[in-house]
Amino acid sequence: MTTIELPSPSEMTPAARAAEVSSILAAAIVRTLVAPEATEGAVRLGFLPDQRVHATPSQPEKLS
Repeated sequence: MTTIELPSPSEMTPAARAAEVSSILAAAIVRTLVAPEATEGAVRLGFLPDQRVHATPSQPEKLS
């Protein structure tokens, strides 16, 4: 795998830093607009109906 070495921001001119930030934001906007729409559906968590899914139960378990 090729390692990409990016210049240090302190070595870049203010215009170069602004251009880099602009290109990153533009790529993010394009990816958002081009991405397929998410379909809403039932989210399956992989738990059986009798299993607890809460990390903090509302009632503490009784210790024997």
